[in-house]
Amino acid sequence: MSALTASDLLQEWVNAVQSGDPRQVTGLYAQDGLLLGTFSDRECVGSGPILEYFENFLKSAVEVEIITESPVSDKASAFNTGLYNFIVEGKTLKARFSFGFVKNDSGWKIRSHHSSLVPESA
Repeated sequence: MSALTASDLLQEWVNAVQSGDPRQVTGLYAQDGLLLGTFSDRECVGSGPILEYFENFLKSAVEVEIITESPVSDKASAFNTGLYNFIVEGKTLKARFSFGFVKNDSGWKIRSHHSSLVPESA
């Protein structure tokens, strides 16, 4: 993989989310990227639906704390899975994630992103 690692790509996403700018976050996704967002019950495919998701999600300031990650990569693709916390209005929400990144002419883009709340322990 070039100079960027799967951990670096995840950190770029964290920084974009914490910027509060939905367009900055959406710009990290491939044009035909897929987002299964933490706080939505629908598939967001493509820039328009992904932007709409982040416009709603980032109405309040959001902090992201990476808890664990398992990055793997090669020259043209990278994956990162793990756990993170969203901190919104003082409340911590535990979630799990998987990112699939692809390298194209414009650099690294998120091709697939799934995030869901961690189920409560029984």
